[in-house]
Amino acid sequence: MIPEEKIEKIKSIWDTYASSDQRVFDTKGNELPNIDESRIEAISDISAFMDSFISGEIDIYEFKTNIDSYNKRNNYWGFTATKGQMFFNQLVKNSEQNTNNLTYLLKQAISKPESLDQALAKIESLETYCINIFSKAKDKRKVPNPGSVGYFLSYFWQICDHERWPIMYTSLTMAFQEIEIWEDQQSQKESYRHFYKLNEEIKSILKSHAGRDISNWAAEHAFWKFKGNPNKPEKPVTKKKEIVEKIENEETQLRITANFELSDYLIPKVAKLIDLGNQTDKSAASKGTEYEKLVAEIFKLLDFEVDVLGQGSGRNPDAIIKLREENTAFLVDAKAYSNGYSLGTDDRAIKEYINHYCPKLQKEGYKKIGFIIVSNSFKSNFDPFINEITWNTDIKRFILLTSEALLYLLAYKTKDRLSLSTMIESLIGFANPVSSQNIIEQFDDI
Repeated sequence: MIPEEKIEKIKSIWDTYASSDQRVFDTKGNELPNIDESRIEAISDISAFMDSFISGEIDIYEFKTNIDSYNKRNNYWGFTATKGQMFFNQLVKNSEQNTNNLTYLLKQAISKPESLDQALAKIESLETYCINIFSKAKDKRKVPNPGSVGYFLSYFWQICDHERWPIMYTSLTMAFQEIEIWEDQQSQKESYRHFYKLNEEIKSILKSHAGRDISNWAAEHAFWKFKGNPNKPEKPVTKKKEIVEKIENEETQLRITANFELSDYLIPKVAKLIDLGNQTDKSAASKGTEYEKLVAEIFKLLDFEVDVLGQGSGRNPDAIIKLREENTAFLVDAKAYSNGYSLGTDDRAIKEYINHYCPKLQKEGYKKIGFIIVSNSFKSNFDPFINEITWNTDIKRFILLTSEALLYLLAYKTKDRLSLSTMIESLIGFANPVSSQNIIEQFDDI
């Protein structure tokens, strides 16, 4: 039972939400004015994917791809983040020798539970499967985390019956913890049992308070408004102000934030990367050299093998970073421009780097070669140049990476022990330029 003083807090949270504009935002900070209606429409499409998988019409790989593609276009549940699609990807990747067993297990697990006990049994079965993989893994970052099972399965159950099954978002449990009604449990099974009963009790309290039925989604939105919505803007904006900000700087209009302080997961040496790039009191050569060294250091901390070349070594990229076990390498150029980097005449130098180093890397066995430019910001359209490079050279992927995005990548690697292969897989999937918003959206808990 929730104590009386906490009940009053829950009522207050609801009253604040009910009297607000009740806006909800997606993971990119874009307003979803009719999220519940949009979810109803999306449920029909996602249910079709689930039915095709459960019936055997499509295999687990096609099912995973369908879910991934659909949620990237219609991310109404935050499934694109760590506990959703990344967990799914790692689950399938680590079961390639056991695909039939995983397929059977998932068909049973994602189907609609008939009772809470049956739901908990489904969680227990998948959690046990993941623990077996996790406990044997040398690198825990490369395998499905058992702690994601509750969110992952409750997402599919809500697709089956959104009125019955609440999704166990990290953001909601954090909100419950904030008002001291949540305690971490020993297993995902027990966590979901606790979460489900707590959610039902909250809805009952709010029903009596509001004089009407309260849905899972209404309760969810109220607590997002209070604390847990990972996608809300830092400050509310009026329409007039929103238009002005869009003109001045569209990128900062609605900015999502991570669930932690960036500085908490960075050593002071590399934390100054952005400030260094913005400095105007140093010579370009001096600032550039220091910036290049910091960028190389960060890639080392991300677990790349790093060959530093840099200024003074001829017409070379600043570094070459490698992941031998996956035969992957990137040429890296670091640009310490305070007002944003534009291509200018560097296109010829970049082509020279590629023509010189790609054959060497290929002889060393690197089959996947990319190019990364790191800068605080980018101010010209690189698309025509990038298209030319990827079409006419051996560069597979050309990435424009902001300094802040690189720092957030390191922070998530440190915080969540992400594997280098996982980070590379995400990087090559982003549109250019890759911003901190992309990194937060991909890796932050929901």
